[in-house]
Amino acid sequence: MSAIAVTSAQGTGSTSNRGRGLLAYVLLAYGLSWAWLLPMAFGGLVVQTGVGWPTHFPALLGPMVAALVVAACTGALRPLLTGMVRVRVPLRWWAVALSPLILLGGVLLVDLIIGADLPAPAAFGEMTGLPSALGVAGVGLLILLVNGFGEETGWRGFALPLLQRRLSPLPAMLVLAVIWAGWHLPMFFVVDNFRNFSVGTIIGWLLGLTAGSILLGWLYNRSGGSIALVAVWHAGFNVVSATAAATGLLAAVVTSTVMVAAVALVIAEIVAGRHGRPSVLGPREPLPVATTVHNAR
Repeated sequence: MSAIAVTSAQGTGSTSNRGRGLLAYVLLAYGLSWAWLLPMAFGGLVVQTGVGWPTHFPALLGPMVAALVVAACTGALRPLLTGMVRVRVPLRWWAVALSPLILLGGVLLVDLIIGADLPAPAAFGEMTGLPSALGVAGVGLLILLVNGFGEETGWRGFALPLLQRRLSPLPAMLVLAVIWAGWHLPMFFVVDNFRNFSVGTIIGWLLGLTAGSILLGWLYNRSGGSIALVAVWHAGFNVVSATAAATGLLAAVVTSTVMVAAVALVIAEIVAGRHGRPSVLGPREPLPVATTVHNAR
């Protein structure tokens, strides 16, 4: 006779369950996203800036949908949903989440002082796969909901905590960077910006994505597992680095700042480890523990 038993993910025999949960998540996230992107690639469709069709944006929801499905099947849905609405955190973490937009303000101020050409306001509403007719507010909202929550609910909200139960924070973030980078692969065939990458640009993109994985992982952990904050950071970064306004000094400052911050965090983590101090990248307190559902006999 069998019954459903719910046990903590930290309980006996949970390591294999967590591994299966992570694998199921990655396969589903890839499968859902690539199911949209691969037919576009084989059909020769190319996503353009400021044009609403063809679009890759539905594929960006794959990580979130996969996380919700696997979390629901493994008893981890409640902590995942809680993280998506966790906004009551110390103000310093909101400052980090808004840092791409703060940098944007600083760069625009410098441009104004030195007399450089400022990007047209409408340029911030020109994003690949979205119609520019939506305006800056409409495009920004979709970037937050689809690009931000669509990706971060899965990558940081679901996959990172699972990885961190098997690995220390830095290796977990690096492994996640590899998974995250691989998920982007079909976009190199369908998104116009990606199609135009040179070998050097791809290397820079991979380094930037790895830096982003470290910075976002740190923000997620230290904010107590707030998916909302990492979604805000991700959306803000894309607004200032992936819209038509992302040129010249603005793009250079934002991307360089992310890489420098990630290197600083890695150095601080290594120093902390050598001196026996708590992890700089890990959570201050244990994050909510996901549960696993299995059949008990």
